[in-house]
Amino acid sequence: MTLVVLMIAIPAVLTIISILVPSRIAGPLTALGGLCTAACIIAADLAAAAGAPAPDALSAVFLLPVAIIYGTVGLYTQWFVNTESPSQNAERYRREFLALTNAFACSEIVVPLLTNMGGLWVGLETTTILSALLIRLQGTAAALEAAWKYILIASCGLALGLVAVVLLYVSGIGPLGDHHVPQWAGYVSVAARLNPDAVRLAFIFALVGFGTKMGLAPMHAWLPDAHGAGPTPTSAMLSGALLSDALYAILRFAAIANIAVGHGMTHILFFIVGLTALFMAAFFLLQQRDIKRMLAYSSIEHMGVVASGLAFGAPLAVMGALLHAINHAASKSLAFFAAGRLTERYGTHEIAGIRGGVATLPVSGTLFALAGLSLAGLPPFGIFRSEIMILAGGFRTGAWALAVVVTLLLAVAFAGLLRWVNATSAGDRSATVPHGERFGVATFAMLLGFVVVLGLGLVVPPQLTQLLERAMAIVGQTS
Repeated sequence: MTLVVLMIAIPAVLTIISILVPSRIAGPLTALGGLCTAACIIAADLAAAAGAPAPDALSAVFLLPVAIIYGTVGLYTQWFVNTESPSQNAERYRREFLALTNAFACSEIVVPLLTNMGGLWVGLETTTILSALLIRLQGTAAALEAAWKYILIASCGLALGLVAVVLLYVSGIGPLGDHHVPQWAGYVSVAARLNPDAVRLAFIFALVGFGTKMGLAPMHAWLPDAHGAGPTPTSAMLSGALLSDALYAILRFAAIANIAVGHGMTHILFFIVGLTALFMAAFFLLQQRDIKRMLAYSSIEHMGVVASGLAFGAPLAVMGALLHAINHAASKSLAFFAAGRLTERYGTHEIAGIRGGVATLPVSGTLFALAGLSLAGLPPFGIFRSEIMILAGGFRTGAWALAVVVTLLLAVAFAGLLRWVNATSAGDRSATVPHGERFGVATFAMLLGFVVVLGLGLVVPPQLTQLLERAMAIVGQTS
């Protein structure tokens, strides 16, 4: 319990400190706070793997993306606020950015800890508000438009999510009483006696509503704009942690539905949204011109991969889907960090304007290329491992046709990612762009992320395997 309190309290306190003290003090404190919070999450997860009652395994698994993101974002922001702050009101921008970043991280930590279904909705709504404020902080017309678009689409989605919470509450009135507390454990304990029609509708509304925040097509329209216009650290937090938080909410509903009405319905619906996301993202990746929007469509693709793994339902595929959420967080944050360094040096987000990235920025350019290869699903990186687990599980279930479709769509996405990574990374350095870079906190943040990207491809720690197995049992998403 002490670790849980600390992982929430550290970013909450840093939010207040960042408003009150100069950014030259708040910045290093944010970096230290991110690392300390990540350490608390890892310690709590190790305790959960050893049998501690809280957090449960599903919460522990979805805390890991936040640990990876916040632990590295805190470091990366030291470079970001000093390099990309506007010339006017720079100190005000830095304080607001650091305060909102810490507050956003705090909300992303709280969501996976919640098991009250109403509180879960409130937590996700809070992440919407804070992330929208971070997006508009850039002050450009594109950022303001993206923030409003995000608020409108995400709020509509969360309105449907609220309907899901209400329907689930209605389904439990009989066995739990008219004034029951909407605790997830309570619903699971009486799942066989819940109103099955209400549970079905609740899951459908949850999948569509929270799937909007998860970036599932066709509810994904906010995501490319928000990633393209927002600050680079915010894009990493949106893609790596926020999408996982929304997936966590969906899985809590899926766990109840799997017991109450069987897993057939959830499998079908996960297939529909998963294949739709894969199809749209794979072909949009082929025609992107903006480097950050390209990474945004990659996020949609990988959320489709996760949904497909859950749809296959085989234990290996479900474990791969859960592991994929962690791998995606590590790879995508690394890609955004490196892309941010490239766009700052070249002065453009346009892929056509970035050539010879490795020759110009040897560390950042190389890490961007490696992150791109990881996102494309090449070995020896973590995403390769989790995608192989998902596809192997799919073929084992006998769903050969669907597994082949997923494989083909992944091949299209692979071609798109490889095309743009090669275009930006290969070649001689530009004569008009300064080359070389110093080793600093941003470089350290990227190297730290790369260790996770590569490490999870080489070996999955036994403690993480235990958590993944227990999380599978919680979700009940097996054939």
